[in-house]
Amino acid sequence: MPVLLLKALNLASDLGIKATDSKHLTITLENPTAYFKKMLAFPLYYPQNQKTVEKYGKSYGTTSSAQVYSGPFKLTKWNGASDSWTLVKNPEYWDKKNVKLSKVNETVIKDVQTGMNLYQTNKLDSIVLTGEQAAAHLNDKDAIKRLSSNMTRVDLNQKQVPAFKNLKIRQAFSMVVDRNAVTKNVLKDGSKPALGFVPIGLQTNQKTGADFAQTTQVKSAVAYNKAKAKKLFAEGMKESGQSKLNLTLLADDADVSKQVAEYLQGAFESLPHVKVTIKSIPKAQRLQAMMSGNYDMVVTGWQSIFADAYNFLDVWISNSGYNTSGYKNTKLDQLLSETETKYGNEPQKRWTMLQDAEKILMNDQGTLPLYQANNLQLLRPTVKGVSFNPNGTPYDFKTAYIK
Repeated sequence: MPVLLLKALNLASDLGIKATDSKHLTITLENPTAYFKKMLAFPLYYPQNQKTVEKYGKSYGTTSSAQVYSGPFKLTKWNGASDSWTLVKNPEYWDKKNVKLSKVNETVIKDVQTGMNLYQTNKLDSIVLTGEQAAAHLNDKDAIKRLSSNMTRVDLNQKQVPAFKNLKIRQAFSMVVDRNAVTKNVLKDGSKPALGFVPIGLQTNQKTGADFAQTTQVKSAVAYNKAKAKKLFAEGMKESGQSKLNLTLLADDADVSKQVAEYLQGAFESLPHVKVTIKSIPKAQRLQAMMSGNYDMVVTGWQSIFADAYNFLDVWISNSGYNTSGYKNTKLDQLLSETETKYGNEPQKRWTMLQDAEKILMNDQGTLPLYQANNLQLLRPTVKGVSFNPNGTPYDFKTAYIK
């Protein structure tokens, strides 16, 4: 992220941000930031009402009632952990005359078959499908296919499992995963095998138009080679002084996450003397366990808020709050730091440095990228005007209407 400060974080007088009048804001960046304008389109950077923030204090934003709304809809019926909520038309919105819907009901349905039943009985207008249901309805007339920037991966916790500090062991765990089998036989929804950590279509070279992921791939980091995996694993275990590994794989309790975890369990246990127990828990609990470093292996994901490879790679900076596995590489840290502090206005130099950082991450097998998610969604033909975004906020209902 760019540093939106001149020097100090704690002194208001040093902030590089100033309201020049009631409708204009001037922001001074500490360094040239190539993606800054893209960031301003993300809700995280929207203006906040100072009185409301001060009123609710630490509880601000934790429930639908502890917020204030300036967009086309207001969030209601959300307590911070609810599996359902409602968006209602905001009577204070400046362009309310062009908002057609009075409300949007949203719910989390963990069982895909249950969701499909609700859709077929006209109790849902839209549903995201995975697995067998995705395969069965892939070519339906109301099916919408959208390759997202969401990259699902497995992190190996080097802090909790000393064996994962060994590169050969990490490589072995990656090589026993057949990513084509995951996408074709488990997901069946059009998702793509990962080429690396940065997804296809996220960023292209300004000069050549080349795709970042396709021109930066380290093939060995995502290749399926069980024989080589077993050889590397034996060597790594000997180097680490280990004889066996009893591991827990942490995953969400949604259907698709369970299915992916079960595949991974079988793949990892194909390595000699490896035993894997799956622990499937609600996503909020999984995130909490992950962020506290309380896991051996975890199935997780990352989706960009803006279309720049840095927004993926900065996860792996040594002191990043999202880097919970203990992976570190000082050269990667240096490259990413310099793309932020020195080369924001030199797109070709910055492109090469970001490519180098991705290659370091993959050659180190700092993580195990699995697949780039394809969102297969059924949307009733009577629903019109919904905007879908590959990065940042996935949906925008401002222009939506029922025909």
